[in-house]
Amino acid sequence: MRMSLNPVSRHRSSQFQESSLRPFYFTVVFWGAEHRAYFTDLLVASLLSPNNIPALKKERRSKFLIVTTLQDWRALQDHVLFRRLCLYVEPIFFEMPFPQKGDLKMLVMSKGHKQVSMKAYEDQAYGVYVTPDLVLSDGSVSAMERLAEEGKKVVLCVAIRFQQETILPELEQKGFLAPGCPLSMSSRELMDVALKHLHSETLRYEFEAPYFADSPISVYWWTVPGQRMIIHSFSWAPLVVDYGALKHHDTQTFENWTLDGDYIHRNFPNPGDVYVVTDSDEISLVSFTKEADLHFDLVPEPKKAQYGILTHVYKVGLIRALKDSLIMDPLKRYIFPKGVLLHSDASDPHKSEEGKHVEQVIRDACRPPTMWEQFFLEVIDQASTSRFAYQILQELQTAPLTSFPQNHLRKYFWIWVLIIRPRRVLLKILQAIAEVFRPLTNQVSQALWFYRYRRFLWWRLKEKLGVVEQRGFDWRQGGWDKPAVSLVCPLFTLMEVWRNRLWFWRYRRFVWWRLKEKLHIVEEQHFRWDQGGWEGPGISLACPIHTLRWGLKNRVWLWENRHLFKPWVKNFYGYRWKKKSKSPREFNNEIQTRKIG
Repeated sequence: MRMSLNPVSRHRSSQFQESSLRPFYFTVVFWGAEHRAYFTDLLVASLLSPNNIPALKKERRSKFLIVTTLQDWRALQDHVLFRRLCLYVEPIFFEMPFPQKGDLKMLVMSKGHKQVSMKAYEDQAYGVYVTPDLVLSDGSVSAMERLAEEGKKVVLCVAIRFQQETILPELEQKGFLAPGCPLSMSSRELMDVALKHLHSETLRYEFEAPYFADSPISVYWWTVPGQRMIIHSFSWAPLVVDYGALKHHDTQTFENWTLDGDYIHRNFPNPGDVYVVTDSDEISLVSFTKEADLHFDLVPEPKKAQYGILTHVYKVGLIRALKDSLIMDPLKRYIFPKGVLLHSDASDPHKSEEGKHVEQVIRDACRPPTMWEQFFLEVIDQASTSRFAYQILQELQTAPLTSFPQNHLRKYFWIWVLIIRPRRVLLKILQAIAEVFRPLTNQVSQALWFYRYRRFLWWRLKEKLGVVEQRGFDWRQGGWDKPAVSLVCPLFTLMEVWRNRLWFWRYRRFVWWRLKEKLHIVEEQHFRWDQGGWEGPGISLACPIHTLRWGLKNRVWLWENRHLFKPWVKNFYGYRWKKKSKSPREFNNEIQTRKIG
């Protein structure tokens, strides 16, 4: 059964829909007179074009959240374009302190973006992120509103840099940029001017250029130079963010990264929630950067221009390496294959041969490298250090791959597969193992240091214990790392004793006396070993065989006079008698006297 609404019910339904329209919160962060002028003369001027903010439904009660300093906020109040902007949206001021000299500009902006994003999430609004030096084509805001009403949760637009020094004079010359007037340009008019003034950073992203970037955040191909390009990118500007669709708001990205980091992925991980603008006719934006503030030298490199088929493989490898790196989140990897057409004409390059070539390059970059591609990449990377790679490179760059002898190429390939590649893989494995055991190796290296300078440590220990006088030796002084005859170097000491065993045997009486001096059994007298008499054997523990032979020879006398040795032995070992003990010299004199008597 068909149902119809009467005029009253239709009116009520219309009122309900109008009241349910959620607002758009345009957000911007800036400070200083220069960027304040960009905000009013470029961003606000372009937003005031007929099909941008003036075309928004007034029932939404949209707002403009402005994070700036108090001085800049007061200066805005008298600007004619800002006063006109206030007729369509309500400006909300978020005060920020003027950044200090050492503050990072990007993190200061991230702090402001965190504030406005939390406000948009609190009010369940649509967040629109813009920068003060941004120009939007006429109709961009209308397209944002249409996409939001279609249920798109996030709208992304490709973001590349354009050269400010040359593009602004052309806008003035063509009459688009006039003081106090809205800046109204269609998408194709904006692209007609902007595509001729790419910044040096953006120029490095041209795939066919000999100065192609090592980390290509974006990759583009000209189908008509200066008029039409196909671009694939990892850098996107989040124009519309539906905070009403969020159950939880993750702002961790703003702590140490910027808005174009992984903020969208953290809050909208489902790629189906993200809409990518793939044609500049729908939405066009241009952001300016001064070459004086940021410049890249466009220096051609041989491996990016002169290596024939290897150049193509190498550039694809650079794209693949960036795509698979840790700085790329899964959402950016998913979006990268989507090509964006920036153009000022009406043709469709995707159906041309150039479009097919671009699609093939992107497919190659999004799949794992083949064994042959790995071979080519290693030839380029190792050409400066490997004669084998240098020889292959010289032969391949002088002849196309189609005319190169296949058997010759296969020979090189199998040498690489069977010999060179396993060796490098093994080295990588060993490096990985070394990283795992790095803490242990650090401890081993410290232990080796302690062992090498053990003599110094031993001396310092004796100084700390008060065994020797403290002298403050420096471990860097020469000689500490050399072993010496001491308790600190037992192995060296044993080897030294064995090597000089004849000397030790000959002067064993001297060695024994020195040992007793070190053990403090006798008073230290500093005898020298080269003094006469040390090599002659004597009755002592140092000459046990001679002592035994003497004892056997004089055993009768020793037995008869055994009572004379008891006091001497006890005196030697430190025992005290009631009567004063005699010294060894007095004892010997007494024995001689008794013999004579």
